[in-house]
Amino acid sequence: MTLIAMRRMIGLAAVLGSTLMAACGLRSTTASTETLTVYEDKPTLKLLDLGPPGNSPGDVYHFFAQLHSGPGGPVTGEVFGSKTLIKMATDANPNLETRATVLFFSFANRQDQIVALGATDYPPTAGEFEPGQPAVRAILGGTGKYMGARGQLTSTRNADGSYKQMFTLLK
Repeated sequence: MTLIAMRRMIGLAAVLGSTLMAACGLRSTTASTETLTVYEDKPTLKLLDLGPPGNSPGDVYHFFAQLHSGPGGPVTGEVFGSKTLIKMATDANPNLETRATVLFFSFANRQDQIVALGATDYPPTAGEFEPGQPAVRAILGGTGKYMGARGQLTSTRNADGSYKQMFTLLK
């Protein structure tokens, strides 16, 4: 077999192999993302103190707030949810307790929703975490235009008690 014929066969094999892989649905392993950022007013918090008075597992903060597309912009939705104390502060770490937080973000008259969940550390004496320290939570799913949503939510509390909520959605 001549060198020219061999090169042609290798080239033909490469073309056939790449066509076969494309036809079989070989996809890139690099996920594409989309970000959505909303700005949350300072939430209204209500503590439901279960069990003995003071902090104890099961205590729940319920909350809600309006959402805006930009700081001070028009209202585009609302967020509501709860934070449940799941791990008390310890002698080794007396300034932090862990709360499981579930958040429901609602847009378009509750037709489009995103649900997020995660465990975050909080100071035992406050209903919210420290300003400027982002908390990352998993996106569990959504409805409407967010049906099948997955990714993560990064919540950053501002000094005035409002929040910047940044969704990183996988496509």
